[in-house]
Amino acid sequence: MDLYHLIVFTLIGAFGGFMAGMLGIGGGIVFIPIIQEIIKNSALDEDISFYLIANSLAIIFVVGISGSIKQYKLKNTDIKASIITGICAILSSLSASALLNFYHLNDQKIFRYIFAVILVLTALRMWLSRKQVEHDSEIKNVIVPPLKSFVPIGVLAGIITALTGLGGGVIMVPYFNKILKLPLKFSTGLSLSIIPIVAAPLLIFYMTNKPGKEVFVGMQSGYIMWTAILPIVIAAGIASPLGVKFANQIKPKTLLFIFLSFIAINLIKTLFT
Repeated sequence: MDLYHLIVFTLIGAFGGFMAGMLGIGGGIVFIPIIQEIIKNSALDEDISFYLIANSLAIIFVVGISGSIKQYKLKNTDIKASIITGICAILSSLSASALLNFYHLNDQKIFRYIFAVILVLTALRMWLSRKQVEHDSEIKNVIVPPLKSFVPIGVLAGIITALTGLGGGVIMVPYFNKILKLPLKFSTGLSLSIIPIVAAPLLIFYMTNKPGKEVFVGMQSGYIMWTAILPIVIAAGIASPLGVKFANQIKPKTLLFIFLSFIAINLIKTLFT
């Protein structure tokens, strides 16, 4: 990696970490294109999607940890809810990853369209009920619903993480905010605290599985290209708490519009890349 790419990737990594901390998402939509650029000249005949997902998860894991520490300090999350959601997501993500690896299912076209439909429905629901967000800042004591209500979104988020390398936050935040009626800022904090729990076992899974071809021979842990992604990991990890701080200072309505814009970008990327 030359100096130019090092600087560009570091800046993009910082941007992705900031967005992840602010919106409670993993940031995979920002990190995956960087990884694509890193491996584009590696002549990989297979395992491309596994490389993308694995290295995206490595960055997302660090982003989630650094951002979650800040969210815990701000009391914008709930430990029990994050653990329950995380456990359900782990079980579903590991199952989905094992099936993908066993059957060599690298073609994600069908899932992309399903995911696109979910994004459209999610955006519409958030937009139509946007007036609710205006009252979020007035809520002083957050009442967390029964833990069983977090199980469905945990399962869905795990599957999304396994299939796309995204952290699942783009689905979790709307569910917490619109279905469970939690304030938007609390929803983003809770989502961010779940992401590293979900990413950890998948990260181990990809680190302990040998790829068909190594991009950096002798310098990888399974699919994880530490040599290439380390600057991105550091920049994203530093920027994530800054995003959390920024989100806590702006109005919930502003945060909603930023999140809807992020969903729109996700939708475009899902359909046209």
